[in-house]
Amino acid sequence: MVLPFLDTGNQIIQILQILSFLLFPILIVFGPRIMVWQADRKLRDVLADIEDYHNTSVNLFKENMDVTPEFEERLGSMKNFQFSAPTQLDPAGMVDRLENVLDASEDKFQRFVEKHADTEDEEELADLNMAFKGVMGTQQIFKVLRHYRELINKTKNFQLVGLINMMLPIYEEMAEAQKGATRAFMDQAPIGDSIGPMVAAKLITEEPEEISENIMHSEEEINDQTVHVIKSDGPGSRLGKYGEAIETLAENNELEAVITVDAAGKFEGEETGAVNEGVGVMMGGPGVQKSRIEEVATEEELPLEGIVIKQSAPEASKPMKREIYDAYKPAVEKTKQVINEHEGEVAVIGVGNTCGIPNTRQETSGVHNKLRKYWDEYEEQDDEDVSYMGLMSMFGGGQAEEMQNKAKSMLWRLPR
Repeated sequence: MVLPFLDTGNQIIQILQILSFLLFPILIVFGPRIMVWQADRKLRDVLADIEDYHNTSVNLFKENMDVTPEFEERLGSMKNFQFSAPTQLDPAGMVDRLENVLDASEDKFQRFVEKHADTEDEEELADLNMAFKGVMGTQQIFKVLRHYRELINKTKNFQLVGLINMMLPIYEEMAEAQKGATRAFMDQAPIGDSIGPMVAAKLITEEPEEISENIMHSEEEINDQTVHVIKSDGPGSRLGKYGEAIETLAENNELEAVITVDAAGKFEGEETGAVNEGVGVMMGGPGVQKSRIEEVATEEELPLEGIVIKQSAPEASKPMKREIYDAYKPAVEKTKQVINEHEGEVAVIGVGNTCGIPNTRQETSGVHNKLRKYWDEYEEQDDEDVSYMGLMSMFGGGQAEEMQNKAKSMLWRLPR
């Protein structure tokens, strides 16, 4: 009675073996084509989303612009702006050369915005300048992904498909964050990266004075100690030259330490808004101002202290979350503790985009009112935010490294 069942089982196994031998060459021939087809469909959908992010950013930017045919033509050219970093063949003077190129690009953006804006208000112009970088950012990300889609379709390279599949969430996340940043700039609402200037403003009691380009300075007495607090000029969206400010302070005062307060990337598992201490200049971006501060600190033998407020890269670009806003209180207290660890005069730098953050403690008292609608939106989102940008640190070598560097270069050129 058992033998017939055994025969049937053997027959099924034999049939499966024959089918596997037949399917194997088919998969070898058509497998890569199927992967390319799947990647193309996925890229098409992601490109549609990013194009929507870009169109939203453009429409927000146009709200305060004089939309003429000349403006439309100029916008089409400017949003495809090309940035060429200075050569690194001769490292000597690299910082000065990079700063020169960055200054030239900033001047170009500013001239474009001032010429076509509907307003002459300096704060609104600063916001428009930064909002345009969100427009440019989403455009650049769209172009990069379109490039890889065309490359995959032309070469049928299924190895490239695997790399693209890993990078897609990162690029999409970057584009969505830039759309959120553009919205915040147009609404003059603080973004996550504004927490550094927020902490600095909470230490400033009187109207500060400009000490370098777009940088304000106030001399404060904190626990019977002289503290030089500097931040970008708000509430418009500005960054400024912190390095020049520290150079001026070091020349005219007997500084004993420099403390930088800034947003910092978090690992998955760390809480948004966690406040940590560190050493060194807590500052991202291309590194020009960071280098300037490090040079001054080295010449004057100044210890470099740091306070960081943890958040993901998208959270740094989007309207400030409640957890980040609430972190300003412990960050202020931690800053005061570090100040007390040094004798003599101390400089405190509130690093970051000062969008929506005025320059004094009193003026920042109503900042949370601009953020309430965003907090309500965050609470309505059921899914916990997951940042894919940490994946970039895992890539290395060949095409993956090239894509990683391209993504990283976008991050410091785009608004934060």
